[in-house]
Amino acid sequence: MSEEIDRSDMEYAVFAVRHQPILLVVARNLCGRNASDCEGLVHDVLLRALLKWDMLQSWSEPERRAWLVRSLHTVFMDQCRRQKPEVAAGITLDNVHKLFEEPDAPAPELWERLSEAELREAITALPYTLRRTFEMHSEGLRHAEIGRLLGAPEATVGTWLFHARIRLREHLRDLAERRRKQSSG
Repeated sequence: MSEEIDRSDMEYAVFAVRHQPILLVVARNLCGRNASDCEGLVHDVLLRALLKWDMLQSWSEPERRAWLVRSLHTVFMDQCRRQKPEVAAGITLDNVHKLFEEPDAPAPELWERLSEAELREAITALPYTLRRTFEMHSEGLRHAEIGRLLGAPEATVGTWLFHARIRLREHLRDLAERRRKQSSG
């Protein structure tokens, strides 16, 4: 019996060591550059795997990997839900920069060079699903509710929102940069 437990523990350790780098990459994609958040996520997922090791042992390697990645995404989403949401009352020039904040984002004064009409025009130019997802999210709806309304899985809503932000950021940043150059040159 003790030999069986030792072998099972060793199998789990090999499993965890083999999959930890993959999980860290996925966690970095979800969390950004904050290493401690990434490591915490991976730790939580590997703990879940340890607690379910009896079940996972009988699964194939691809099934285990899929379970790990799904669990990582679930843990990440649970942590996001527990954080106090920053709900925008609507899309305005006063809060548009918050939708694009990231470590290398331009300073908020760059966004002040845009008009309300230009912001609305950029949003309107998005493809329908990206635009509706962005609008509903900025009105305070959660991914699950947006997915229900648009008939899409929650993860797809997150992807649409991500792509909407990227397109808006690129379009609006270019426009704001041109304005800054015009006013200073």
